[in-house]
Amino acid sequence: MQDSSNRPEGIGFLVGAIGGSFLVRLSGAATGVMLGIFMAQLHRSGAAQSSARYVGVLGAAFYLSELVGSPIAGFLIDRRGFRPLLLAGPTFGILAEVLFASPSHLALLTVARLLQGLTTACTIPAALAFLSDATLTHPGGRGRIMGFFEVASIGGLATGLVAGGFIWDSLGRPGFWILASIYAFAVAIFVVIKAGERERSARPLAESFLAIRHVSALAASWLALNAAAGLWFSQAAYQFSGAHPMLHQQLTNQMPVRQIGIIFGVYAVLFAIGTIAWGWALGRVSLGSGLRIGVFGCIFTAGAIVGVNHADQLGSWATVVFLILAVVGLAAQTAFTPAALTLLAARSDSVRHGRGAVMGVYSMLLAGGQLIGTILGAFVAETWGVDGLIGATIGLGIVAMVTVPRTISHSLGGEASEERPFHAATRITIDNQI
Repeated sequence: MQDSSNRPEGIGFLVGAIGGSFLVRLSGAATGVMLGIFMAQLHRSGAAQSSARYVGVLGAAFYLSELVGSPIAGFLIDRRGFRPLLLAGPTFGILAEVLFASPSHLALLTVARLLQGLTTACTIPAALAFLSDATLTHPGGRGRIMGFFEVASIGGLATGLVAGGFIWDSLGRPGFWILASIYAFAVAIFVVIKAGERERSARPLAESFLAIRHVSALAASWLALNAAAGLWFSQAAYQFSGAHPMLHQQLTNQMPVRQIGIIFGVYAVLFAIGTIAWGWALGRVSLGSGLRIGVFGCIFTAGAIVGVNHADQLGSWATVVFLILAVVGLAAQTAFTPAALTLLAARSDSVRHGRGAVMGVYSMLLAGGQLIGTILGAFVAETWGVDGLIGATIGLGIVAMVTVPRTISHSLGGEASEERPFHAATRITIDNQI
């Protein structure tokens, strides 16, 4: 029976959950950029333990922690509610930033990155479960809400990449204290959110595992695309900083720190526009089509970056032309996650007491994919630079294309269909305030 009396109401709670998630992602990504620039400076000065592989170790520590912590957080949400996990997430982040700001060696930096991984492991499944519960009676607008959440999540990552470069350029290592204050602000936001606590449940873990099985069809393709993102999020700042320049690869030449920030800023804006647009379009485009368009966009974008990286060999026209093609590919790529998140939320409606575990799948796939991408990126970038990242991205895109679900079931017991728009399956108009 649905406990609608406990369901949160009001746009303010939704904005708070999405905004707090944005801050958590922003701080985590900014930390990664600042560590990448820090390690690049150490490498140029001849310091040990500062190569691309050590950058990969720090990134892998973050995603490994998120990967292991996400399912645990999901199970706790199903039994203790959203609020404890929402508050625990950014609290872990504050502790991690204190360690980053303090004099330390690689071992302690790795411990801090492990601790920081628990930040997203706790926050993201809790926020997603909250949003899914809040839109239970408004599924017609769920695609829009999930689109905004994805803007907050991935947009927070991209914005953090921008902020990280500017913060390091202005403050250096003490800039980690700025990130600690951002986490503290996220705690304050989550404190005022009255997250409609669900009743504590003694249901066995088997029910949560059963709920997870219903979303397994998405796992392989989503994992592959997240791995492609992980390649770039873990290595881009290091490669663009010119730590390891390579012949005829202009993206491996040293760029000013602020220029790196601008690149990530433009990416963040374009990604946000595309994701919001696809969130609205899901009422007219089938979820299956959205998934496939997103996968194709990933491969197309990687191909366009080849031209940007080797524009010096092609002529003065090449950079502009291939940048335009990359933007077109990115516009298509942003279709995938809003469609996947909308499908995830829809399937979780029939297993509400396992919703936390289902939403933990999102963080598991994001963390697992980015862990794979981080490890893979450390090796391909060390040998082939940005070309290695491009090649690995195309390979992962092909894996995603092969494994994307051929049919989409809009509900746990619903008839499989890959062409039916989401709103046709759940024709309920969302509240006017959303």
